[in-house]
Amino acid sequence: MTIVTFDFDDTLTMTQWDPSAERFRYVGPNRKMLLALEQHLAVGDQVHVVVARLDPEYLDDPDSQPAPGAWLRAQLGEAAASLAGVHFTSQDLKWRLLHMLDSTKHYDDDPCEIEALPPGCTGVRVETLHGL
Repeated sequence: MTIVTFDFDDTLTMTQWDPSAERFRYVGPNRKMLLALEQHLAVGDQVHVVVARLDPEYLDDPDSQPAPGAWLRAQLGEAAASLAGVHFTSQDLKWRLLHMLDSTKHYDDDPCEIEALPPGCTGVRVETLHGL
């Protein structure tokens, strides 16, 4: 069994810059990454979602990103029950948690997160709508 981890914000979700509000706004799910997550679940991989937020429902602004738990249940339906866990790093880099989980593959939009991956974990850089 392979242990795979996915970032949430701007990896499973998508945001776009709103110049009038001067902030990023949630615009929808990243279908390509949801499909990748579902494919990992389908082959029996252990899949975790790792979020750099402070806690499960913390949002700076409800329009910027959805709360992960409810969003994952809405997007994945019954498959959400197959997730091994949703973890929060309180704004820390994810490498320590990925090491503890023994993740061998991690999907993330943040190049700093990809660069800091623990040994034995392959990073997959995810494209964003805003190119950051």
